[in-house]
Amino acid sequence: MPLFIAPVRLEDFDIIEKHADIYEPGDDLVAPPYPLAWPITTREEAQHRLQFAMAKQRRRFQEDSTARFVKVVDAPSATQIDQGEIISIARWHYFPSGYDFPTMIDWELAEKVSGQDWPQTFNRTLHDFILSTRDEARKEWIGQGSPVWILMHMVTRQSHRGRGAAAMLIKWGIEESEESGIPAYLEAGAQGRPIYAKYGFEQVGDIRKLDLKPHGADVVFELVNMVRFPQKQLA
Repeated sequence: MPLFIAPVRLEDFDIIEKHADIYEPGDDLVAPPYPLAWPITTREEAQHRLQFAMAKQRRRFQEDSTARFVKVVDAPSATQIDQGEIISIARWHYFPSGYDFPTMIDWELAEKVSGQDWPQTFNRTLHDFILSTRDEARKEWIGQGSPVWILMHMVTRQSHRGRGAAAMLIKWGIEESEESGIPAYLEAGAQGRPIYAKYGFEQVGDIRKLDLKPHGADVVFELVNMVRFPQKQLA
């Protein structure tokens, strides 16, 4: 079926949570760094992780005025999007006065679900280190005080990758950037850099390498800072 892009609705978070009941463990919309900080193998583990991740996303949808949640849906037609299958989501942000780390970082840090203990298999220290290190560095390469668009979150279900959903979500942000005349920024993994470059994003500075061994993962996590300045027309 064809793919369509649409704003996320509040009820979509309930639908996304049910993916762990239906699909293979891990074939869901849990975005990095959760898969690294909280690896799963069973359906029960997948259900717990997805519920935990979506609780924060749901609250952010309701309370974070900078966030713009967008989804890609596999549906028979544009008039049947609400009956389609959500295969990808993104969270773009618009900051009219620039990104401010001290006021925004709490949104990225892991948050305990009300009435539940911290998951025993979740490396919260690792998760928070990656995101806080990523976000705190923005003052060095994005700057402060000027309006910006930032792509902070994007994920496609594994079974639907390669169909163009990510490109649709990237283009959505580019169109907003072009219409407003405000640059768009993001941090990409080394593997994701080529797709962003395809749509006009350029690397800023050197690749940043985070040694995660002190935080429980024998991995060097790479981040590429990228920017796309608005043009007269979308390429």
